[in-house]
Amino acid sequence: MTRRNLAWRVAGAALIAAGTLATRAATAAAGSADLVGLLGLLVAATGLLLLIGGKKVALALRVERSRHRELPGAIRTARHARRRDR
Repeated sequence: MTRRNLAWRVAGAALIAAGTLATRAATAAAGSADLVGLLGLLVAATGLLLLIGGKKVALALRVERSRHRELPGAIRTARHARRRDR
C-alpha cells in the first residue's frame, strides 16, 4: 500500500470518527439534532467509502467530474470489439 493510498484510508477513518462524534453530540443536544445526526451519518458513510476504497474513490470522483468521464467506457467497448473480431 502506498503512502498516498494510506493517507486516503486514514482520512476515511478520521471522517468515520468525526461522523460518529457528530451523531453522538446530536443525541445529547436538542433542537436541530435530527439534522446534525443525519449529517454525521453522511460523514461517517463517506469515511467508510474512503476507508474501504482508498485512493480509487478519489480517482473515480475525479473522473466523474471531468469532461472525459465516458472515456473508460469507450476504451472498454473498443477492447471488446477487437476481441470479438479475432
